[in-house]
Amino acid sequence: MDEIKNKARSGFQMFASFKLGDSELALPISALQEVVNHPGKVSRVPLSPEYLTGLFNLRGLVVPIVDVSVILKIITNSESSLKKIAIINSDEIRIGLLFDATSEILHVDDKNISMFENKSEGKKIILGALKLNGGDRIIEIIDPQALVKIENVPSVLERTKSNQAEVHKRSKRLQCITFKSQSAKFAFDISAIKEIIKVPEVQKQASGPDYGLGVVNLRGVVIPLINFSQFMKMPEVNVIETDRQRIIIMKQDKVHFGFLVDSVDNITNYYEDDLLPIPLFQQQKIEVFRGLLNHDLNGDLLFLDDTKILSHQEVLQLTHGFNSIYGQEQEAHKKSKSSVRIPYLSFKLEHLFSSQLKQVDEIAVIPRDIMKPPGYPEFVLGVLKMRGELITVIDLRTLYGMMPLQDASQSRLLIVNSDKVKLGLVVDSVESIENLDESSKLTIPTIAAKGGTHKALQSVIKEIVEMTDLKGHKKTFMILDMETLLGKVESLFSTAS
Repeated sequence: MDEIKNKARSGFQMFASFKLGDSELALPISALQEVVNHPGKVSRVPLSPEYLTGLFNLRGLVVPIVDVSVILKIITNSESSLKKIAIINSDEIRIGLLFDATSEILHVDDKNISMFENKSEGKKIILGALKLNGGDRIIEIIDPQALVKIENVPSVLERTKSNQAEVHKRSKRLQCITFKSQSAKFAFDISAIKEIIKVPEVQKQASGPDYGLGVVNLRGVVIPLINFSQFMKMPEVNVIETDRQRIIIMKQDKVHFGFLVDSVDNITNYYEDDLLPIPLFQQQKIEVFRGLLNHDLNGDLLFLDDTKILSHQEVLQLTHGFNSIYGQEQEAHKKSKSSVRIPYLSFKLEHLFSSQLKQVDEIAVIPRDIMKPPGYPEFVLGVLKMRGELITVIDLRTLYGMMPLQDASQSRLLIVNSDKVKLGLVVDSVESIENLDESSKLTIPTIAAKGGTHKALQSVIKEIVEMTDLKGHKKTFMILDMETLLGKVESLFSTAS
């Protein structure tokens, strides 16, 4: 750092010192913005260098955390929660350096500052050393700009400037699918998702890349499957619950493919300018990461670019070069006589139900801090605040006189809009998103019931549809009429008031 070399001739310089294992290191005060506690939860970035431990949100800026001990090969046993992060400014981008603890602020005479002419191969980030207490205390100086090589500085600065503008025009509200793989949370724009299905029986293939799982036949379309965590080279740190795994069906270069992920959690709304730009280092697939999305209930999500997730070469590897065959199958499927397919969201509420995806604004995890004002009906769990809006949470099991659910770990909120109020409908679980053939729906004949649950449900179920899944099992979906349901809830509110 040339400015330090020049300033070291002017009298005294100030440094902040930090502990790292048995070593003590220093940073020039001019490069140090602040020191913060470890945030606890950080977002891991796949395909990143070993020294990048993750990202965290610091007052609307995405800050990457660099573990200095990995670069300098220093052994440290300090717990993450006790560590400190020194925020430095490198090329106008904030970077967090991970240390065990802060030490002190040093006011050092320039005659006791020694700058290295030639850095050793193993310590390229060491700029020089401070000689204190007559030489009894030697503290090495870190060169902040030599620590990392940020690849996308121009685009990050441009996006940061845009996001921090005092007044910016809100773009169109969009939706994304959020999912988990190992310990990380990700998101894709919902427009990129063709379907989301449970894991079928897979036809194994001897050839193909290591991350390839085989192929499945989805209504005449041969779809290669990809293990997402292996594809993104993520370490296996979690035990996977296979019943929660899902296949996300997407399309690129005229080829459909499916990502195997640990779970698909939510559908959530976002705006393009909600995406915080990510400073990226020397990892592969830099172009894949669109930004970091912070959500009230989901936390920080790594937002991926569906148009760049696979390279052309990777598509060829998946299809073994026979992508023209895959394309012909897809074209044949397009030309079939079946009617237009519409995406439906299937969910459980003691039985298997389905509703058009467009009728659901969002899917969310049920938070613990739902407030229930006095006097609310029993079927109302309470209200919660989500991005400035109040949402009334309806327990559908209570509304329809069903027994309470014993295990609610998979329960979700379907966020829907009625004319008068925004509602969150509690369902047992969300199963899949599948394209259903509208011509295959059958109207249910109305039969007089004796009352109770079945009669109440009958009023909101007008149609059923039967389909065969990829394992050859027939499934019958009861199509829930969301408008009728919302009208019923509104009428109950009016009665209660």
